[in-house]
Amino acid sequence: MKVRCRKLGIFGGTLNPIHVGHLRLAEDVREEYRLDRIVFIPASIPPHKEVAGNVDASHRVHMVRRSIAHNEHFLCDDVEVKRGGVSYTIDTVEYVYENYGFEDRPSFILGSDLLKEILTWKNIEELSRKVHFIVLLREDVPTGRPVPGLHDFPSYELFKKRKIDITSSDIRERVKQGRSIRYLVADSVLQYIMRNRLYRD
Repeated sequence: MKVRCRKLGIFGGTLNPIHVGHLRLAEDVREEYRLDRIVFIPASIPPHKEVAGNVDASHRVHMVRRSIAHNEHFLCDDVEVKRGGVSYTIDTVEYVYENYGFEDRPSFILGSDLLKEILTWKNIEELSRKVHFIVLLREDVPTGRPVPGLHDFPSYELFKKRKIDITSSDIRERVKQGRSIRYLVADSVLQYIMRNRLYRD
């Protein structure tokens, strides 16, 4: 058993690279829903998204670990990278049930941009019974409006996130152009990207 806690959150995605926006949103969710721990799980090969930047998955894991090293509420699990192949959320959630101890159903944190495809996720009905979805809404989306894809599921909440205009794609492009990414990522991640010459191509 890796961790025991009452309320656990799951934060997945390519995290390519993880940036301060990811960290701040995770902290907002942790505080709002009183989660004891949030586990970051970098995807190996996501089924609905291409991993840009030609960066080995192990680099993304190392950057996550460096980013969260000083937050006792955050941890990183490289299960999807070690497993290899396409990363299906239901497989990872089943792994979490087998390897983590918690009392409440774990909260799965996802961006509202994923709602358009969520009904195509593997075993989505079973997944919706195993986790509590926390959907990060953009600041300009009203929380009272129905959410396509999730309205039939019994366990989800809409969380209006703070406006953070930072994206991993912009960070990758800045590195490629030789522009500064200071204060967009943790200093330890900045140093790691520079030392390993990531995102140059």
